[in-house]
Amino acid sequence: MEERSKILQCPFCGEVPTVPVEIDTPFGSTVDGGNCPCGAVYVYDRTGRMLGEAFSDALALAYEWNYDAAFAAAEGSYEEGVVRFNKRARKFMTGEGDPRDRSARFYFILRKKAD
Repeated sequence: MEERSKILQCPFCGEVPTVPVEIDTPFGSTVDGGNCPCGAVYVYDRTGRMLGEAFSDALALAYEWNYDAAFAAAEGSYEEGVVRFNKRARKFMTGEGDPRDRSARFYFILRKKAD
């Protein structure tokens, strides 16, 4: 079941993450994103159309912009979560939703702790 909320909450711990800010990438561009007290990071895709790029940026951000480590990460070494913002309902909703839905999305990545 899809969860709805009037405030942005981390999909992993339910806490309120930091407000999105511009974050510099190693390539001279910026992404909008932030982090959560639980250690998760997120990238904000205001268009809902940059799915792959936003996910890649969030993954790289989780690995401190080390793209080699991010894309070589073993399956299961991180969790991913998506929160959508529905403008009409003015609510945040968890999950990918309909692929045709162009709601703004927040892509969260939480690296799992090594044993």
